[in-house]
Amino acid sequence: MVTIRKGVMKDCKDLLTVYQGTHWADGYKTVEQVKAVHRGVTFVKWGWLVAEMKGSIVGEAIFRVEKNPLAGRIGIIKDIGVDVRYQKRKIGTKLTKATEKVLREKRAVRVLATSPPEAYNYWMKVKYFARGKIFKVEIPPSKIPQKKSTKVKTNRLSDITKIPKSMKFSHLAYPGALADMISEIVDRGTKGQLLEYHEKDRLIGVGAVVVDDDKTARFVADVPKGCEDYSELVIVRTARASSRWKATSVSSIVSKDQLVLYTGFAPWSYVQEREIPVTRLL
Repeated sequence: MVTIRKGVMKDCKDLLTVYQGTHWADGYKTVEQVKAVHRGVTFVKWGWLVAEMKGSIVGEAIFRVEKNPLAGRIGIIKDIGVDVRYQKRKIGTKLTKATEKVLREKRAVRVLATSPPEAYNYWMKVKYFARGKIFKVEIPPSKIPQKKSTKVKTNRLSDITKIPKSMKFSHLAYPGALADMISEIVDRGTKGQLLEYHEKDRLIGVGAVVVDDDKTARFVADVPKGCEDYSELVIVRTARASSRWKATSVSSIVSKDQLVLYTGFAPWSYVQEREIPVTRLL
């Protein structure tokens, strides 16, 4: 019999086996590495369920709710993993249904997951279907045209110990992307910067940028509802912030719906990602 319950840190001992099968490419070798996934400023906002069978943890689900100015509250499933020895026992389905129940209680109106192609058949079986595509856009910062505005001020955030209140949403950005990048900077110590953009006392945009090495950087940019006219400026300033570390290339992950926003003002190169956004109304 499988029991679904909230996860606790001691479950990470069993989850190491799960991770070594479901996340083998990430090279998990120690329980401490698994524990690190379940800590930090962003994880405290995530839901965490585990599947227990005969006293052992054989799977988990990690998820959260994020506000979207247009769609309302969106449930984001970050990960559902099941020990490869038990994947035919519908444990993944039980975790998914239990996750949906929690998300409904949190008033989410739909749920989104990002699936590798090899897992898409599973998501179809639990009535999730592809919605759009994801692209990686990339450009040398020097090729991004400057967009000046004396009215909009850039505020570089420092000494961050939790997710800034201004950044607890997604609108233009791919759901969950901003929170993930904040975690990289705050929890993992990745070299980077969090940015807010203000017109007088009005927040008109946010951004985050991280540097992977001496040559490449990544960023996420977003604007609140009603500030769409500032989208290009926020993207430009956030992407160009990578020049601070002399990056020769900067990239971001965007949905197909937002691709034209980027390619409309600069010569971004872009390529479709392998992952498939899948969604279901709750």
